[in-house]
Amino acid sequence: MYLDERSNQLLEEVLRNPSITNKKLQENFSLSRRQVDYSFKKINDWLKDQGKKQIQKVNGQYRIDNSNLELFEIKPEVAQLDSYIPSEKERSYLIILLILLRDEELSLNHFIYDLAVSKNTVLQDMKAVQKIIAPFELQVIYTRSEGYHFEGNEWNKRSIMQEAIKYILHSFGGEIFLQKFMKISQERITSLQKLIMKIEDQLGLTFVDSDMNILPYSFEGIFKRIALGKTINANFLIDFNELSDTREYEAIKILIESEDQTMISKDERLYITLQLLTSKVVNKNTLSGEEIPKLKNALKECLIQFEKKSVVYLVDKEGLLEKLFAHFKPAYYRIKYNLTTDYGILDKIGKEFDILHYIVKQSIDPLREYLNSDIPEKEAMFITLFIGGHIIDSQEIIATNSKLKAIVVCPNGLSVSKLMKQTLDQLFPEIYFYPALSIREFNQNKLNYDLVFSATSVETNKKLFIVNQMMDHDEKIALRKRVINEGFLLEMPSLNIDILMRTINEFCDIKDENGLIESLKGIIHADPVANKRIMSPEIKKEIQLYDLIDSEMIQRVKSVSSWYEAIELASKPLIEKKKITTNYVEEMKKQFPTISEYIILRETIAIPHAEVEKGVKKIGMSMIYIEEGLPTDNGTIIHFVVVIAAIDKKTHFTSLLQLMELAGNQEQLTNLKNAESHLDMYKLIVDFIHETNSIH
Repeated sequence: MYLDERSNQLLEEVLRNPSITNKKLQENFSLSRRQVDYSFKKINDWLKDQGKKQIQKVNGQYRIDNSNLELFEIKPEVAQLDSYIPSEKERSYLIILLILLRDEELSLNHFIYDLAVSKNTVLQDMKAVQKIIAPFELQVIYTRSEGYHFEGNEWNKRSIMQEAIKYILHSFGGEIFLQKFMKISQERITSLQKLIMKIEDQLGLTFVDSDMNILPYSFEGIFKRIALGKTINANFLIDFNELSDTREYEAIKILIESEDQTMISKDERLYITLQLLTSKVVNKNTLSGEEIPKLKNALKECLIQFEKKSVVYLVDKEGLLEKLFAHFKPAYYRIKYNLTTDYGILDKIGKEFDILHYIVKQSIDPLREYLNSDIPEKEAMFITLFIGGHIIDSQEIIATNSKLKAIVVCPNGLSVSKLMKQTLDQLFPEIYFYPALSIREFNQNKLNYDLVFSATSVETNKKLFIVNQMMDHDEKIALRKRVINEGFLLEMPSLNIDILMRTINEFCDIKDENGLIESLKGIIHADPVANKRIMSPEIKKEIQLYDLIDSEMIQRVKSVSSWYEAIELASKPLIEKKKITTNYVEEMKKQFPTISEYIILRETIAIPHAEVEKGVKKIGMSMIYIEEGLPTDNGTIIHFVVVIAAIDKKTHFTSLLQLMELAGNQEQLTNLKNAESHLDMYKLIVDFIHETNSIH
């Protein structure tokens, strides 16, 4: 017996988050209650067939036997796949591989036989195939002489081949299907993996687990296309001088030494090099940056702009630059050569990183100008995670001997693993987490640990928790309850928010239902170990712009004699409220002798600031409106100056984001200019923030 794609997804979700509700599963997977119940009937039949305990549903939540975590390790046998019918999308990608790697003319009968479906099903699948390949400027064609084939250039054909390999590999029975439809033996895959590991040693790097699984199939697909005479002409796409002097170009000799050298042209060597260059790595050695100095300079300029716009001073900025350069190098080639990449995990970034991401996007113009190309959203998100991870590293707390120690295992690379570790650090202050490891690093580690938190099943004799790499609020609370119950052997209260709300509604008039729900979640999230309330970032009250710039922090003046006088006047309310010292004012004047573009939001609001140790006592902001304005370095006139006093790297992010939105709203700025008093200005800011929050 087998599990279909939907049932397999639901099972994995429940194994990661046993307390998830039926309603939440419906929302997450866009299913009806009947569909979820039907899938769980199939799941329980399958569990019984596997000799495992069935999943029970109690009070709307699922009860999982701990032994069922082993299900993550179960590999489907070939016999199971004989009765498994792939989904339409899976069949479409399998058809793509069959067409691209065919060594004979393919007719409908070939697909009917290989996929074990009807003629009408194959015809429908062909329509789905055309939709998938259309963005690659390819077209599926049938002729009697050639059978089914794709029309288009070889570069795009290989791009869709890589996408198909990735999709199938992550599907049910992926490796078995790939080996069957690509006609590859397990011995061949093992041999390629060993060659790739030799390349790792030569280059002094480690490919992330996910890419290490994909690369053997990708390279074999390329070799098969070459053997079929489907070679690539990369002269017009790839800069030979740029790639031929890379260490990766030299290293591919290891990979192709057993291939027919007469078939591997210069263009093919460049293309294979590009596959290495665009693979994600966890570097062991720091790169000097000499290979692409202009790229490094562009990244450095981005970090400078980020610091100025976020009012965050990056500790060990040079160290961050070296790491960011090394990890952005694959992205450089992906962007330049318009290659696809799989950053699906980045679709789920928490609100705290949303704010960080907003500021990053305002800071990457130097990179955009250097590449002469827009930065794809997913690549920008990668930069956000990297900067966020660096900020996390700079705030690490050394473990005490009294804490339980845990290992975090993540197969998706350095940045995602740091975010995963940060989430767990915040969720479990009573546990010390070692730096995150890849699966291969975990299997070789000799650390002394008590618990394992992993995105996938790993072999360990310690307590294992399978978790999503990006968790939402409910998942975090459910995980905390599980860990406290099973890791500390303590009971946390089992309370249902919906039941509580229904009860409260019967006896009370609720003014702010959403606020009450969030507060109740915070109470339920109480920490029985430390006897204090531990809140995830979403629960903490965010400081709004109007909380900092209240009516006492706003001034209106006709003119000022200089930029220094503007700083002094704007700082006065903060000094009076003892939020900053006079030394902080002098430091701002020292760091910004003129109105630099780095401290101007959207070309409208200047934000002078300095480091917290220069004289910040409390978080604060103060605004001054100058009717006649002040000229900037580039000749524009600035009417608004906001002094920012930040106490750490993140408390002010929400209010800073709101200030950025205000800076970009000309209508609101005009209203502020035309206001009759500082009180009217404050009311306008409050209204603007309320309106903005309601939209978001």
